[in-house]
Amino acid sequence: MKNRIVLFSIIAVAALTGSVAGLLIGTGVISNAAIGITVVIFSIAVVIMLAFYQRYIIDRDKEQLLSDYEETRTRMEALDRTRDEFAANVSHELRTPMTSMKVLADSILAEDEVSPSIYREFMQDIADEIDRENRIITDLLALVRMDNSDSSMNISEVNIGEITETIVKRLRPLARKYEVDLIYEPVDVKAEADEIKIALLITNLLENAIKYNHPGGYAKVIISEDGMNFLINVEDNGMGIPEDQKTLIWERFYRVDKSHSRSIGGTGLGLSIAKSVITRHNGRMEVKSEEGKGSTFTVRIPLKYREPVKE
Repeated sequence: MKNRIVLFSIIAVAALTGSVAGLLIGTGVISNAAIGITVVIFSIAVVIMLAFYQRYIIDRDKEQLLSDYEETRTRMEALDRTRDEFAANVSHELRTPMTSMKVLADSILAEDEVSPSIYREFMQDIADEIDRENRIITDLLALVRMDNSDSSMNISEVNIGEITETIVKRLRPLARKYEVDLIYEPVDVKAEADEIKIALLITNLLENAIKYNHPGGYAKVIISEDGMNFLINVEDNGMGIPEDQKTLIWERFYRVDKSHSRSIGGTGLGLSIAKSVITRHNGRMEVKSEEGKGSTFTVRIPLKYREPVKE
């Protein structure tokens, strides 16, 4: 816009000067010598204005290049920090179950005689640690696949209600284990989506609602649509999220209650995976939560799939 203003100003000055000169020549007010001097002065003025205009363009482009460079450098530094933190977290998370298994195995080997009951107890603990390691690896692989911008989206028309009903049936034993009432009313809501990724999204949200709860609590999932989007609403009356931690729950390996997460085998990757699925579907999520009273996660995803806009 500024470029056009400067350029139009130069053209306007030239046109005005030419018009005035033509008028003066026609009326005989100025002589040919004066006309020559006027043309020279005008030419010099135009050259000076063009020089200033060119300098302005150079300075503007230089400032833009510097700004772009600083922004790119900042992003690269943030990316490097994120990668370093992610690598450190992965190493820690994978090492912890292995360390536990090593301690358990060494404890058994250090004993000359181990009773069958103790042996079974230790072997059960080792099996639990192996399951935990598998969960971490599975979640990591899912997250890496979705982080890959080249990974394909298998889009088809799917029934979100049927997907949810299948997941609820699969999670009922888990809900019984935690003594949580799992609530879902079957509906038919069809949309264009990646069935596997949507199932992963619903599973992670619903598992959190069950596990981060208390005996006698409830976890409820509601599927609906508003004509433009389909909505996944997962509500519970469990632990809730402290106000100062609501912006941190999407970070990889982050846990609101680390001690409780350890006891239930949480990996701290569930919400990161959920966020990736939502992003890949051009959706958005809202979270309402109060510590000690529960949480509500509301996901809105377009009924008609479109490619996400790349920044």
